[in-house]
Amino acid sequence: MGDPRRRIQVDLLDFHDILGCSCCKKSGKALLPSMHDSSIMYSLAQEHGDLINLHDWFQSFRTIVLQNTNKRKQKPKNTPLSKKRKEMNESGDQNEASIQYPLYFSLHKNMIGARFCRGVTELQITGLVRMPSKRRPDFVQRIAFGI
Repeated sequence: MGDPRRRIQVDLLDFHDILGCSCCKKSGKALLPSMHDSSIMYSLAQEHGDLINLHDWFQSFRTIVLQNTNKRKQKPKNTPLSKKRKEMNESGDQNEASIQYPLYFSLHKNMIGARFCRGVTELQITGLVRMPSKRRPDFVQRIAFGI
């Protein structure tokens, strides 16, 4: 009959063999933003115990997904205008691009949240995680451990 849960776990961890992705084969086991969201989330879930805090899991996911955009940022020139924006950023916790394009960045943040929710739902549907109870809504419980 086979073991479908094991097959799902193997496919989530070794997806680059299925897709034939050259960038992921070079990186080995490193998590890249180009990976499928479910694969990133399952790999991050392997680092947790029985219960996974959703906030911590989301922050880890967000760090991986935004990893590529942080490398593209260039060092800004020191001009009077950039110094003024830097002072505004320190007080308002916004970067220069989010000041210039506030709608795009708010949508981008919402998109990351939506991708995270979709990934959690996909892992719930495959039977790898579940919501433990109504007492702890900020945690999910891992059902499958290891391969």
